[in-house]
Amino acid sequence: MRARQRPTRWSCPELALCCLLLAACASPLQRARDYAQAHGLIPAVIPGDTYQHQIFSSARGDERTLYVYIEGDGVPWTGHGSLVASDPTPEHPLALDLAAHTAHPVLYLGRPCYFGIRDSARCTAAVWTSGRYSAAVVDSMAAAANRFAAAAGYQHLVLVGYSGGGVLAVLMAPKVPATRAVIAIAANLDVEEWARLHQYLPLDQSLNPASQPPLPADLEQRYLFGGRDLNVPEHSNARYLQRLQARQLWRFPTFDHVCCWVRQWPDILKKLDAEMALNAP
Repeated sequence: MRARQRPTRWSCPELALCCLLLAACASPLQRARDYAQAHGLIPAVIPGDTYQHQIFSSARGDERTLYVYIEGDGVPWTGHGSLVASDPTPEHPLALDLAAHTAHPVLYLGRPCYFGIRDSARCTAAVWTSGRYSAAVVDSMAAAANRFAAAAGYQHLVLVGYSGGGVLAVLMAPKVPATRAVIAIAANLDVEEWARLHQYLPLDQSLNPASQPPLPADLEQRYLFGGRDLNVPEHSNARYLQRLQARQLWRFPTFDHVCCWVRQWPDILKKLDAEMALNAP
């Protein structure tokens, strides 16, 4: 008769290691869902124009202004830029973190084909590489934002984009009639110059905000840059920024591309809200 095996007993360090390993094995979507739900954001998938979009949303308070957050480019390439990523979803979605720290109604609007969504033959690698800011991507995201806002009854939208999401926020604004303000954080608004600066392949299927007509003068706009940002240095946006007024450009000398937007976001957003009167009656 075989002796009964004693159950394995794990020490505290071993248990901690197991938890870390399990978290590391979770998909970017699962990690994003877990994080979003822990902060009161509800996951769903909604249709845009051409694509499906993963969203996380929360109706906080009774305000009629919806803050729409758009993520950066994530991981379009792997292997030191030599291989196209199978899933471009960022490991740590910074814009989702910003949305979680926003005390207003929030819609985190996922980009086409991110978060593992492969809903059609149109989800080719170009969607997150050379065509990441294409007309098809912009139109689909604008359609999704319009549909969500109309269904939920929001009268005004504030588009908040981080990095490449700031590019999309600027391009989406003319296609989202309820847009009241655009806030672009560390955004590469001259796509051609940014690609040249880093010696990237040209984003030849993408729109370039620096080559588009200026946004309407009555639309509130703020462009935030970190003084230590080597990914998107302010000078790489010179062609776009020359059309702006000084009050529309906010500089944070000690910030880089990642630090310290999330930690300071509640305070920054309060100042933005007050200066632009975004929640005034």
